[in-house]
Amino acid sequence: MAEIKIERASPFILLSSVLNKPGVGAKICETLASKNINMESFITISAPGKDRADILIGVAEEDLPEATHFLSQIAKDVEAKGLLFPGLYVEELVTLVIRGIGLQKRTGIAAELLSIFSKYNANAWAFIATSIEEKAEINVLLERKHLDEHPEIIEEIKKAV
Repeated sequence: MAEIKIERASPFILLSSVLNKPGVGAKICETLASKNINMESFITISAPGKDRADILIGVAEEDLPEATHFLSQIAKDVEAKGLLFPGLYVEELVTLVIRGIGLQKRTGIAAELLSIFSKYNANAWAFIATSIEEKAEINVLLERKHLDEHPEIIEEIKKAV
């Protein structure tokens, strides 16, 4: 039996299409750390050989205005093509956490879960699966509105896992 819960809602800032080279992530992290802003998550999406990456940064609600301000100041340095933040597109993302024994050994579990989200037109901003020994954890970042509008998503996931 898997455990399913909505763990947190955090605002996210999306730095889109930044340079994909050593030191860019460090510059972003150092900028926020120097202003005493803690990152709750830092997700980089890219591929080897690509010159651009997207970075999704989660911060505490109270840090959002300052984090957005300081990241917009370095956007030119990291050659970001865009800076999205709550109020535009990435506003109320929640982390849907699915924990269970043996999930990592189930071929097609990601396809099954992503199909459930697709059925309700819910985009998974990030899908992160990890495992330690027999225990697996899947974290999915979704817009809160999809879970509010379609609570049956949780019931379908329970059936799938």
